[in-house]
Amino acid sequence: MAEVTIRDVRKAYDDTEVIHGLDVTIEDGEFVVLVGPSGCGKSTLLRMIAGLEEITAGTIAIGDRVVNNVPPSERDIAMVFQNYALYPHKTVASNMAFSLRMRGMGKAEGGERVRNAAEILGLTPYLERYPRALSGGQRQRVAMG
Repeated sequence: MAEVTIRDVRKAYDDTEVIHGLDVTIEDGEFVVLVGPSGCGKSTLLRMIAGLEEITAGTIAIGDRVVNNVPPSERDIAMVFQNYALYPHKTVASNMAFSLRMRGMGKAEGGERVRNAAEILGLTPYLERYPRALSGGQRQRVAMG
């Protein structure tokens, strides 16, 4: 493994900055654990290092090579991400209601159950969003709901 250097890396979605000028160096062979609350940018950072997510500002280097504009296939790294089996073309509400509809539950009752589950899981503000606009922890909670 090569050293990974992250300098003043920022990531924003429209007007919302989710990574705020991160600086870190991961030495060759060093073991690193990312810990933080849901939505703090852990998965986003890993996706940026892998090249699956563009950075808004700053630099990411693997070894002596800045990889900001290097495609994932040319970065010579591998990462595995969890998949929560969510439908990417459906909103959070539609994903949560899917199994209820498959069981023949009516739209009104299904909608009420989705709203109740969303409230318990802290997902109410995200019901009209798509999975791609959620953090890893939020996706996990949608899959549970």
